[in-house]
Amino acid sequence: MPKKAKKSAEAPPEYPSYLGLTPNQVVAFNLALARQRKGWTQEEAAQALEPYLGKRWSKASVSQAERSIAGRFVRNFDADELVAFARAFEVPLTWFFMPPPPWSDQPGVAVKLATPDAERFGTALALLVDLVFGDEVQAAELSMRLDSFLDQLGANPLTRSQERIVAAVNTRIEALVRHSFEGLGQWQTMLRGIANQLEDLERRAKGRTSEEEGLTIDELVARGLGLPEDESKEPEEPPAPKTSLVDETHG
Repeated sequence: MPKKAKKSAEAPPEYPSYLGLTPNQVVAFNLALARQRKGWTQEEAAQALEPYLGKRWSKASVSQAERSIAGRFVRNFDADELVAFARAFEVPLTWFFMPPPPWSDQPGVAVKLATPDAERFGTALALLVDLVFGDEVQAAELSMRLDSFLDQLGANPLTRSQERIVAAVNTRIEALVRHSFEGLGQWQTMLRGIANQLEDLERRAKGRTSEEEGLTIDELVARGLGLPEDESKEPEEPPAPKTSLVDETHG
């Protein structure tokens, strides 16, 4: 009787350690999110994009661009398209590089950024936050560049967005100043109260000491300053010399 062949041990299924998205896939995710935010169909999105792209995308083109998130076909977006997206959907350019949700549909599988320098373990999505907003030094450099641009712009009228930026900055400055003065007023009130309490304590202490020592308040003050008691009083003017009538008569 022939022996039955032993079944080879089945290898356990491999689960991905993370779901990697390229920067272009991040753009695709945010493109779909921008369209949903507007409540547009893909056909309506294609119509809104036409003036800014200079050509008409078909509904299939919009669908294909959004489906880049799936990874079967990843569209390489260019700068012209990103600017057109921002204008058509009325969002800042940074919108398209905001990180997607950090967890995939597969339980326990994190979403990471797929970059050439971290192909095996992926790059944390938080890197996108740093790249979008920058650190303190980079933010200061951006602020300086913006100031320089506005200075060079001169008296030309600002765009609505630039006016909103200026208005937001002014509002924030006014709020900070108002908050600072409110805090300053509270401190002034507290300090006045403390000063009044100290003056009252000093007055009571002097009065009690004056009663115990049998001295006036002025004498106590002079003693506290280390002055002799006679120096604490104003010097009296010497009496005027009396004129003798006898001397005047017999002078």
